[in-house]
Amino acid sequence: MDSQQILPRGGTLLTGLVLYALILSLTAIRSHPPAAKSSDAPAPEFSGARTKAILQKLVGDGVPHPVGSAADANVRQLIMDELLKLSYQPRVDTEFVCDEWGTCAEVKNIMAELSGSEPGPAVMMASHYDSVPAGPGASDDGAGVAAELEVARALKASPKLRHNVVLLFDEGEEAGLLGAEAFVAKDPLAKEVRAVVNVDARGTSGPTAMFETGSANRWLMGLYASAVTRPNTTSINYTIYKLLPNDTDFTVFKRPGVGYQGFNLAFIGDVAHYHTPLDNVANTDVRSIQHQGQSALAALRALANSNLNPPRDAEAVFFDLFGWKTIWWPVGWTLWFAGIAFILLVIEISILIWREEMRTKEFLLGVLSWPVILFAAGFCGGSFYFILRKGGALPVSWVADPTPMLAAFWALGICVAALLAFWRGAGFRGLWCGTWIWWGLNAVVLALIAPGVSYIFVLPALAAAFCGAWAIFGSGEGAGKWGIATILPGVIAIALCFVQIWFAYDALGAIALPGITLFVALLSTPLVAVMGNVQSRARWALPVLALLFFAIHAVMALEVPVYSDSSPERMNIDYYQDSDAGKGHWLATPSSGALPQSLRDAAKFGNAEEIIHDPIGRAFIADATDLNLASPALTVQSAMPEQSKIRYQVVVRSQRGAPELAVSFPPDSGVEEVSMNGYQLHPLRDQMLQYTHGWHVYICDTVPPEGFELQFTLPAGKSVGVFLLDKSFALPPEGAFLEKARPKTTISSQDGDSTMVSHFVTLKPGE
Repeated sequence: MDSQQILPRGGTLLTGLVLYALILSLTAIRSHPPAAKSSDAPAPEFSGARTKAILQKLVGDGVPHPVGSAADANVRQLIMDELLKLSYQPRVDTEFVCDEWGTCAEVKNIMAELSGSEPGPAVMMASHYDSVPAGPGASDDGAGVAAELEVARALKASPKLRHNVVLLFDEGEEAGLLGAEAFVAKDPLAKEVRAVVNVDARGTSGPTAMFETGSANRWLMGLYASAVTRPNTTSINYTIYKLLPNDTDFTVFKRPGVGYQGFNLAFIGDVAHYHTPLDNVANTDVRSIQHQGQSALAALRALANSNLNPPRDAEAVFFDLFGWKTIWWPVGWTLWFAGIAFILLVIEISILIWREEMRTKEFLLGVLSWPVILFAAGFCGGSFYFILRKGGALPVSWVADPTPMLAAFWALGICVAALLAFWRGAGFRGLWCGTWIWWGLNAVVLALIAPGVSYIFVLPALAAAFCGAWAIFGSGEGAGKWGIATILPGVIAIALCFVQIWFAYDALGAIALPGITLFVALLSTPLVAVMGNVQSRARWALPVLALLFFAIHAVMALEVPVYSDSSPERMNIDYYQDSDAGKGHWLATPSSGALPQSLRDAAKFGNAEEIIHDPIGRAFIADATDLNLASPALTVQSAMPEQSKIRYQVVVRSQRGAPELAVSFPPDSGVEEVSMNGYQLHPLRDQMLQYTHGWHVYICDTVPPEGFELQFTLPAGKSVGVFLLDKSFALPPEGAFLEKARPKTTISSQDGDSTMVSHFVTLKPGE
């Protein structure tokens, strides 16, 4: 058996750490979007500078423009004007539509067409021009709208494409993907579209990720890889996004029955600005606009020049390498790659034991070390997360300065792996084989159940298997061969994974932090064998330095301010009038669950959040003057018996002209067959009913002065109390003292500050 002197030791470990650091630095450098092209860039090219100028025209006034508002009508006209300047013939399609969550609105979609050289199917680019009520939506999705207008200009200045291009600017995305729903259900162009490039945002900066595709992404990734020069994509995001409740218009476009192929693009940096007044032109990074626009233009051209007849549901595994190159292969190859790696590793382990170069006990100890390291890393990461939460350093998902906190979680993963590397009795080969048999096993399992994620295990395991074979059977000095067998697979692993860890916090928030520690420890395991083979006192240098680095940054994480003017806490303040009780209330909903003292001093809020009514939710509550605002009204037009039910037709309106009105039926009402303005609604999803504690809530986001019609059935012989709540998106003047008392480190979000008025109406059979 070879002695420990001819196996890799400190020099190999140092080389591996240097390469890890270089790849981490490269990841950081390449995580920035490309520089924006100037306004005098060639006409067929996408220019971030030109696009930002368009964005300034659209939303530079900083006024929110939710669906149906006068401000949204103004943005719509500006889009129309820009399209007319480019010699397009835009049209507006108006439809009343509802989503599966019970939200309805009248939406106005803008469409324009660019003819191709061949008749037949079309491709589409889509963005939404409405914003949330809280903010102007410069990035979400003003930047997407401006980018689509710049793409429209670039296409006019380019040679004719093979297929027709449809430009869709839809309304009502923020209310529930309503514009996309209206397009696929009613617009004649919808039947011609085969593929779409959708652009959106969940922040105001950062590189643009192509995070979602249609089901035929084997075909799609071939187009993407050949067309997009600065790729940022991974099938990990595609796999995970299918499991998340998050939705964009692309969700509507790709679902069964519609079946568009295509790409979904977004940037997510500075998520603290998302859906707040800080989503303004000043905070929108022109480099992000450039990256999104040039990627969308390239993808759209590739689709428009393709045959548009892809094989259905043929998926791929794909990822980019530092934004230079997209690597992809058919998903069916993945299990073969994983199987080859695992079988080779099993053979190599068997040979080492047969040759008595590794004892069975050493291998078993090495096998045990891998899950112990990961369990310890997960436990330590979770414990540190708990400490930060209890210490007040992490009251919300995204804090003002996460750098010390992120550095601490990274260092903790390295520290745990380094401390647990010194397994007595396992030896270098035992630790190496124990580590890589786990990587190989995970590669096989993930290739079976989640092939889009598996490549982060498959490729390193395959590299380890081939390097191990060379180390066992090849000629030459053992330390060098085993050193390469240790470093090369580890370098491949971090090249594939560092970018995922780098953006995990931006994508998921605080919930990702323990996972960061776990995955840093995972990526450290390829070096564990070398760490365990270092015999001198120097072996303690890495864990001690990592522990010291962790301790310093942990203290900093507990001390840095959680909020700032540029990264404030989300908190809405509402006025709520209970018209039946003749009472008014102030409501405050801080995202941290802790009410600022300045607001407590301004009004006598309770000590804890309470439920004032299930459809409204939880809030800190203070008494307010009853402003005697006109309450929403429900008028029964007909109540017709049908067997054991009564079919009602009613008109619901806001007597004070509020744009939004919700009609809520109690959990035991038995309400069924609901339609609004003739649009039949689906039964509400279980997730919605859980959120509303069983109440069946139906919302109209564009209430006209005359109100809207609602049809439904209720069980015969049963009185039902219907809860009406209308909402306007501003506080009454009497709330100025609370706005003044609000800290500068808080900001409204989503619907923003509002005024709500409720009224109970009892429907009695026979009346």
